[in-house]
Amino acid sequence: MKRAKPVIAFVFLVMLFVTVACAEYDLARHLGFLFSAVVSFLVLVVVIGGLFRAPEGYEDENGFHIRVPVGIVLR
Repeated sequence: MKRAKPVIAFVFLVMLFVTVACAEYDLARHLGFLFSAVVSFLVLVVVIGGLFRAPEGYEDENGFHIRVPVGIVLR
């Protein structure tokens, strides 16, 4: 029984991978360039949105430091 669980999990993961790969292949084949362009644009929007929301800071030999906004007093 100890050996059966990893084998069952491996078979399940392989079946899941093959199913997802087939579905993606069918989508790419039917939609072609349009699907690729839309996905690329959405990924670019997500990355740019993350960069705009990131705090301003700097990194030195001690790690990453976030600048304290003007008007906030640290005690």
